[in-house]
Amino acid sequence: MNRTTVLILAIVLLLAHLLSLHHDASGAFAMPSDLAHVDFRIGRHWVHGQGTTWLEGSTAAAIAEEGGTSFAWVTLAAFAELFSLSPLRVTAWVGILSALLTLAVIARLSRDRLIGVTAIVLLVVSGPFAASATDGTATALFTLLLTVAFLALERRRSIVLGAALAALVLTGSLGLVFVLPMLGFALWMRRSERPLALAPAFLPPLAAAALLLGVRMGYGAPLLPPDLAALGSLEHARVGLWSVEAWVRGTLAPLLILLPLGLLLLGKLSGTGTRALLLALAGTLAIVLLGGSRMAMHTVFAPVLPLFFIAVQEAFVGGLERRPRLEWAVWTSLSMACAASILASKTPSDLGPLRIEPALHWMARENAVREAAYGREWNGRPAILRELEEHERLRGIGLFFRDQVAPNARILTPWPGAIGYLSRMQVLDLLGRAHVDPSRAAGGTRSWKGPARTDIVAALERRPEYIVPLIADRLRPPTRAELIDRWLSLYDHVGATPARRAELAAALEAYELVAISTPEDEADLARSGETPSFLLRRRDLGLAPTLTVGTEDDRQVVRLQHAGHHQLVELEVRAELPGGEVRYLDPTGSFIAGPPLLARTELVLFPTADRRVRLVDFRVPKELAGARLVARLLNPFSDPADPLARVGDELELRP
Repeated sequence: MNRTTVLILAIVLLLAHLLSLHHDASGAFAMPSDLAHVDFRIGRHWVHGQGTTWLEGSTAAAIAEEGGTSFAWVTLAAFAELFSLSPLRVTAWVGILSALLTLAVIARLSRDRLIGVTAIVLLVVSGPFAASATDGTATALFTLLLTVAFLALERRRSIVLGAALAALVLTGSLGLVFVLPMLGFALWMRRSERPLALAPAFLPPLAAAALLLGVRMGYGAPLLPPDLAALGSLEHARVGLWSVEAWVRGTLAPLLILLPLGLLLLGKLSGTGTRALLLALAGTLAIVLLGGSRMAMHTVFAPVLPLFFIAVQEAFVGGLERRPRLEWAVWTSLSMACAASILASKTPSDLGPLRIEPALHWMARENAVREAAYGREWNGRPAILRELEEHERLRGIGLFFRDQVAPNARILTPWPGAIGYLSRMQVLDLLGRAHVDPSRAAGGTRSWKGPARTDIVAALERRPEYIVPLIADRLRPPTRAELIDRWLSLYDHVGATPARRAELAAALEAYELVAISTPEDEADLARSGETPSFLLRRRDLGLAPTLTVGTEDDRQVVRLQHAGHHQLVELEVRAELPGGEVRYLDPTGSFIAGPPLLARTELVLFPTADRRVRLVDFRVPKELAGARLVARLLNPFSDPADPLARVGDELELRP
């Protein structure tokens, strides 16, 4: 089988792999990640004269990673916007094409013997590599440029190397991490018969770095981009080390790296393998120092995978040249690694009669350190499924704000991307990544990689009109205690201490919980999702529905008036007897003793203007003549005793 045939088969298999990972519940190609929408919004602002910024009044250096994630990706999004193309489609095509071209570049480094296509095979079945091609971010392009730069280094193509490294730096400032080792390799190569010309190879990336840093300084941003500025944190390094553990356990194929590493220590690894391994280790060290990433399927490690797998390929080839009798061991280890990678992309379940579900759960489960840092129990395929659902929900929330809420309202959330892009409103990033966090003493935005914490109480002092506190797919709304504990444990720089809980509880007194229905399909905005989304809304906006009571004949009539946006509520009417007994009105109009009942469930409220909508009418039985009657609206499926359960004010009825 020649190299062209292998490459064609690899491209087909990779397409099948990434399409099997990135689809929604209907089977359609899923939407890009929330992170990708950050660059989409900045690119749109750039094109439409709103500045190269995420938020009006924030630093205009967002195109230079001060809020955005990549200069090249913001430029690509702006290009799409300029020509009235969809940035979602353009970036998806570029990401997929970048992954396919990476295979073509790797094929240029393959050997003539069959085991010489190891790197291609391992990449095709790699979950992180396939997932990075479809998440809408610049990761796949970064991976391609790094691989092209390595090929140019090996082939002594100075001009190609310079262009690739310059583009790499403009795609992500972490590209500078690879420039210095490559310069060291180039200096070492000057001792060979085919030295590499240094000027055309390394002046372009230095010029690109100077451009990036110059733009930042020109806009008043700190010199170092957030990714580079975050490399010195010990806490991030601890999370990063456990991210490596989760990556290795979650895919198992990285265990093959031990072979070239051992040969390197013994001095028996080829020059190509040595350079690939050292570059990959340098990139992995940078990822560790950043603290890894919250992105599903360990895609943060995707850029170094081609280099690692080239080193493995060189180790296999060199080992078989020295000891041909070990060919069975090489093929066995490669087959096992490929099988593990394929299973890592599978939803954890048994494979026919084979009981592999416990093993797949073990691979996909996050370790305790990463779970505490990122608040997620699973990685791998379960995390991808959940992220795709979250991205759909975030886009639905963004459309809700666009269509239902006043355009001057401010929204605070840890997930600013899709909400900000679709709503076009002032979306404040709780963690200070899209714009500068005012509570942060040191200037500059935070990195999108690694865990981030902030002063949540100070963030609430900005009094945003709305807060998106969580995006989980759930029927039951969070209790106030659950919400406080989750936010403090995941996002606050102090943590969930008793004093901090009290401070946040006091800050949340100004807000009420709101259940809303978001579109399930953007092509059909009238069709709502199966579960509600939950927001916090400032009470003093006066948008809560109000209840009134009237009498018709001998019946009490409860009516509702609503001046706000669409909202989901339930109605409770209770009778409190002097002896302490409580009875609840059921949907038939009878008062029942026992556990709480609802008179009306899952009501969808629309603005009523001056009208009052009839909700329920009932006759007060004689035995309740002296009882206190109270009506109130509740959030659907909420605990009536929780402070966040009530919607608006209670209404005391007078029989």
